[in-house]
Amino acid sequence: MTHPPIIDFQKIKSPFKRVHNECGEYIVTPEVEEGYEWIFEDGVRAVDKLHGTNICVSFKDGRVIAVDNRTTRILQEPIEIHAKNEGKKSRFLLGILHSAERGWLETFVDERVFGELIGPEINTNLHEAHHPLFVPFSYLYERCHWKSWINNKYPKTFTSISDWFKTLNSLFTERVYKKQVLAEGLVFCHPDGRMAKLRRDMFDWYEGPRHGD
Repeated sequence: MTHPPIIDFQKIKSPFKRVHNECGEYIVTPEVEEGYEWIFEDGVRAVDKLHGTNICVSFKDGRVIAVDNRTTRILQEPIEIHAKNEGKKSRFLLGILHSAERGWLETFVDERVFGELIGPEINTNLHEAHHPLFVPFSYLYERCHWKSWINNKYPKTFTSISDWFKTLNSLFTERVYKKQVLAEGLVFCHPDGRMAKLRRDMFDWYEGPRHGD
């Protein structure tokens, strides 16, 4: 069969301008990036950003035919399971199976589905997952966004957002695992498909290792 081409998920920028401080850390400033004023518009969702690895699962006739991790093809049909674990491919299969068990993949028939793979040995397993789990972005968009943001319950200023991030817990972890852990960040999603991301480690008050992007 003809396998689908690899398509990496779009790079998402911060809505606030970033600069390198005196320590060389790439942090956000209060200035909004040109063209990103839309994050404050009505209808924009502040969606829980998971701390995992981005993957794309391709479906054909309701079955998985390929799995990509950014620009690398991990699995493709025919997907075979061998007695010897081929590197870390099993975590991708297990993550998809556990997602299917939760009913998160039932509506996908002939399409690409982007999402986060979380679980043990994936980054820091911030969400304290017991096993690999594939979480489609569509699930997060529908089920894990802050109504306080979309309903304009608090000031949408850089200072208020920065203060919010200091105690912001992951909605996904609360709802799926019944635990409280600090969120990695948010993805702001406009109804027309535009997105912007903001992480805790982008703020100057954050203490700990930072992403470079």
